[in-house]
Amino acid sequence: MSDPVILATGQTYDRPSIQRWLDAGHRTCPKTKQELQDVKLIPNYALRSLICQWAQANGVDLRKPSDLNTHLHASVHKSDKEALSQLRGVVDTLLRTLSSSSLQIRRDAMKGVRVLAKESKDTRTCIAERGAIAHILPQLSCGDPQMEENGVVALLNLSVDDENKVGLVAEGAVDAIVHALKNGSSDTRASAAVTITSLAMVDVNKATIGSRSDAIPALIKLLAEGSPRGKKEATTALYSLCIYVDNRSKAVSGGLVSLLLSILSCEGGDIAERVLALLDLLATSAEGRTAVGRESAMPLLVGLLRSGSPRAKENTAAVLYSICSASKKIAMLAYNAGAFEHSIDLLHRGTIRAKRKASALLKLFEELKSNV
Repeated sequence: MSDPVILATGQTYDRPSIQRWLDAGHRTCPKTKQELQDVKLIPNYALRSLICQWAQANGVDLRKPSDLNTHLHASVHKSDKEALSQLRGVVDTLLRTLSSSSLQIRRDAMKGVRVLAKESKDTRTCIAERGAIAHILPQLSCGDPQMEENGVVALLNLSVDDENKVGLVAEGAVDAIVHALKNGSSDTRASAAVTITSLAMVDVNKATIGSRSDAIPALIKLLAEGSPRGKKEATTALYSLCIYVDNRSKAVSGGLVSLLLSILSCEGGDIAERVLALLDLLATSAEGRTAVGRESAMPLLVGLLRSGSPRAKENTAAVLYSICSASKKIAMLAYNAGAFEHSIDLLHRGTIRAKRKASALLKLFEELKSNV
């Protein structure tokens, strides 16, 4: 293997081999058998770097892979090549400095990588290509708050590009990020949650992150005890992960529904709207509906349907429809608590989606009354 690339499933293959597979018309991953929605091949810079190091040490002449660098820089002007060479030099220096015996020097170097990773796609490509991820990951558990925060944000900045989203997960970034999520400072934990949200924008990563036994529980804990920013970012990260169906049952079994209802009983504004959006998503699963019903949350939900913000009313109506359509007992509880009257009001004054959900609720209540 001389030109390793990552498929959308997270598996690594040699470029010529997997390209022949795709050119033959196959649209599944050879190893996992998953159907491929995207056949883009992403360079595995970390593995390529190891291969090149081995080849150089053993005197092996590798055929130069047709990688991003070759295509990107084959016809550029000399000045551009010099700029790229200088950028590589800066990145290599920063990465070497991360091993310095001086804490302050290491802090400066880590901050330098963080800032550089925010500049442009070209700098992020260069940073990843130089093997930076393997140098950054240990910093997330080094015990120094500044190093850990800058390390997490450096990964967040790198994850802006889709190819890096897959590459970061393939190189083991999730474990390091979850460690920071559990053990870092308040800012580091919030930044780790944002990074998970960014990585979870790629579908295969939702499953990979959710498969870590402590990832979803760590986000639930941050939502329960974190700073206002931490709670906000934890809610967003949990929503992103729970778009993947299998993660919803994990979140529910981790006590998320009970926590969300507790937050709704004492919080309003933006956080309430985010929490209701997440509760709406969880209520699409059987486990979520059971948990909401078991929590005897009807007075709270009907109260939000009556006096919440437009967005809150919309999501509350969606939650109520999910749980009421699954249980006549719960539907009757909602009806008796005043959901019928408030649905009529929402039908005339709500958002487009709220009106649609209110209409469905009213139809359900009418059917319920006719059968009583």
